[in-house]
Amino acid sequence: MVTYSQEIYISTDIEADGPIPGPHSRLSFASAAYLADRQLISTFSANLEILPGTVGHPETMSWWEKHPEAWAKCRENTRPAEIVMPEYVKWIDTLPGKPVFVAYPASYDFLFVYWYLIKYVGESPFSHSALDIKTFARAMLRKGYRECTKKTCQKDGLRS
Repeated sequence: MVTYSQEIYISTDIEADGPIPGPHSRLSFASAAYLADRQLISTFSANLEILPGTVGHPETMSWWEKHPEAWAKCRENTRPAEIVMPEYVKWIDTLPGKPVFVAYPASYDFLFVYWYLIKYVGESPFSHSALDIKTFARAMLRKGYRECTKKTCQKDGLRS
């Protein structure tokens, strides 16, 4: 069992072909691990094969049709999720602290990451929790949730 001495913030972004995992697939993801002082310590990224039996959501696929270069990038060197997800957990296990999932919006990115972790690894190193960047900014700036956007947070001094 690993003993954790500090928190490691794992900022993650995913791309998918629909709004939820299961009927739709996660196409790619990237995570960057940071210490509390914002020092980058490691990264992980992968493009995933589309899951058998899934279909792209019409609205999401319409967005992808408008961004063919992005679609092409996330379809390069795809690998099966059943191989990538255990590698991802091994990568997390090499980090020098307790992992904290961080995303914007965490509700979307975490949904896909958690689902894939449970399906292909059987557990999540993040447990059931994620830190949402927008919620954090809202609390730090003492603003309403809907008042906090990427633009206003940067203007008010919070930088990602």
